[in-house]
Amino acid sequence: MSKNTQTFLAIGSNLDPLHHVTLCLERLRTIPDTWLSVESPWYRTRPWGIEAQPDFVNLVVGLTTRLSPRDLLRETQSIEQDLERVRTLQNGPRTIDLDILLFGDRILDEAGLRIPHPGLLLRDFMLIPLIDIAPTVVHPERGLAVGALTGEIRYRQIIERLPAQAGG
Repeated sequence: MSKNTQTFLAIGSNLDPLHHVTLCLERLRTIPDTWLSVESPWYRTRPWGIEAQPDFVNLVVGLTTRLSPRDLLRETQSIEQDLERVRTLQNGPRTIDLDILLFGDRILDEAGLRIPHPGLLLRDFMLIPLIDIAPTVVHPERGLAVGALTGEIRYRQIIERLPAQAGG
């Protein structure tokens, strides 16, 4: 059995997002040897990439897992598939999108898996929710706490933080 690793996932949806994010959180709690420890506030965000689509709901969750990065990726892709994620249009509408942002202090660049996520520092809808729940976690490539890296944001899509009853 592997050691416990703190990892952070970004979650996004713009097709019935409150429903799909809620289902996704329920499913994350069923991943073997993995425990959901913290959930950021939920944010309404403008679409990134293709603008002619509904707004997104985005958040970040912290997990503790004994899985490998590749096994966790398989589990998240299984959740996406079960929630009928369709991958026909890059940056298009989706029921759910799950991205591994950080996996402990690991740096990986493998087929289909890059950790830290290459968009983490560039996109406010990934970085700001992470800072909400873990401002002192160190970005393994930069060697600095993520809370000190907001100057790297290039894409500002956040419209508003959603009320607690809607999520977060």
